[in-house]
Amino acid sequence: MDTTILKGVLTGLILSLPFGPVGVYCMELTIVEGRWKGYITALGMVTMDMVYSTVALLFLSSVKEYVVKYERYLSLFIGIFLMIVSSKKLLKKIELKELSVDFKSMLQNYLTGVGFAIVNISTILVIATVFAFLRILDDVTTLSSLETIIGVGLGGSGLWFFTTYIISHFRRLFGKEKLIKIIKFANGIIFILALFVVIYSAKQIIN
Repeated sequence: MDTTILKGVLTGLILSLPFGPVGVYCMELTIVEGRWKGYITALGMVTMDMVYSTVALLFLSSVKEYVVKYERYLSLFIGIFLMIVSSKKLLKKIELKELSVDFKSMLQNYLTGVGFAIVNISTILVIATVFAFLRILDDVTTLSSLETIIGVGLGGSGLWFFTTYIISHFRRLFGKEKLIKIIKFANGIIFILALFVVIYSAKQIIN
C-alpha cells in the first residue's frame, strides 16, 4: 500500500496543531464570531501549508538556504508582527458576536488566514524537517508530490474541522466573561513569547 498520502495527512496534522499564534487566532475567532468563521480562517492557513509544502518538494535546497540565511531577520519581523497583533487585542474590548454567516465575511476570514500564514514563512523549515523525518523526500515524483500535498490539505482541514467543532461547544458551555478572560490570557502569552523572540533575534543580529 502506498503510504505517501498518509504521510501527507500526518504532516498536515502536525502543521495544524492549534498551539502556534495562528492557531490561537483561529481558536479565538471561533469563540468570538463562531465556528465557521474560525474554520474558514484556518483553511486559509492550511492552503498556505499546501503551498509551502509544494515549495519544499520542488525547491527545498535553495529555499531552505534562503530561509536559514535570513532566519534571524524573519524571526524579528514575525515577533514584531505578533507583538502588534496581540497588543491590539489586549487593549481592545472583546465582545462575543452573534453567530452569522455571509460570503463576504467568510472570504475576508479566509484571506486573513492566508495572510497570517504568509508572514510565517519559516513554516517551510518545519515542513522540510517533517518531510525528512517521514522520508518523503527520498523518492519524489510528480504523483507522490501531488499525493503529499493533498494529504497535507486533508490532514489540516480535518483537524481544524474537529478543533472548531469542540471549541464551538465550549462557547455554549462557558459564560462570556470566562471566554473573554481566556482570550486575553492567550494573547498575553503570545505577546510575552513574541517579545522574547524579538529580543533574542535582535541580539543575534547585533552580535
